[in-house]
Amino acid sequence: MARFTDKVVIVTGSSAGIGKAVILGFAKEGANVVLHGTNSERLADAEKTLLDAGIPESRILKVQGYLNEDATHDKIINETIARFGKIDVLVNNAGVGRKPGHINSQTENYDYVLAVNLRAPFRLVELATPHLEKTKGNIINVSSIFGLSKPLSISNENVAYAMSKSALDRFTKNINQSLMKKGIRINNINPGPFETNIQNRSFVEAKPEFLAAVKDQSGKLIGAITPAGRIGQPEELVPAFLLLADEKSSFITGSIWVIDGGSSTWAPEATDLKLNKL
Repeated sequence: MARFTDKVVIVTGSSAGIGKAVILGFAKEGANVVLHGTNSERLADAEKTLLDAGIPESRILKVQGYLNEDATHDKIINETIARFGKIDVLVNNAGVGRKPGHINSQTENYDYVLAVNLRAPFRLVELATPHLEKTKGNIINVSSIFGLSKPLSISNENVAYAMSKSALDRFTKNINQSLMKKGIRINNINPGPFETNIQNRSFVEAKPEFLAAVKDQSGKLIGAITPAGRIGQPEELVPAFLLLADEKSSFITGSIWVIDGGSSTWAPEATDLKLNKL
């Protein structure tokens, strides 16, 4: 029997990138999955990926909506229960680096980023808790190494992103004890440099050749400051999600798993620094 047969797994932001790889991983292990995203085309493509992998339509629920809106949180939980009757795993994966489009102020950007990256996971945990208590299920929040360190200097717009991830780490560490009393585990996975859709959305109005150039330069830069020497692929994160969600990991809660190719521990070597002679 597959590891997650008859389990019900919600993965927010699962129409692309890490979320798409993760939801496919759970589905291949027998789970009924709740596919969520904001873009209808990406959602349809992710659903096709699941179907092409042999996942029957009866095991897939598709929910579309923006996570800065409470109605979407309610929709995800209510439709999951209506369709599958329970929740075993909640993966709060969806996140944004900045508010899309024109930003009038950094405070406006802050409000939007924290609504999606922090308030949405907080409220989804609140809504899902009564259901997870019944199944003795678990929660995985997707954070970032930017919540723990500053591997590169970041723009003012991305300060809110780093703040939101740091707060998400603190949330997991602070709530794990009260959730464990209800039989619910909660953990974080903090990815480093992985190929995701966030970068593409940041340059939504850019020409394809410009986006390709940015990706090329970013890849070279990340390779230079990451001991692994490259950007990670979303599929490389899947085993960690499956392990954390597995009932065999019943002793793991309140943890922060950094998976970043070593980038958060990178430091320049003496030969990398150009210092004036004393």
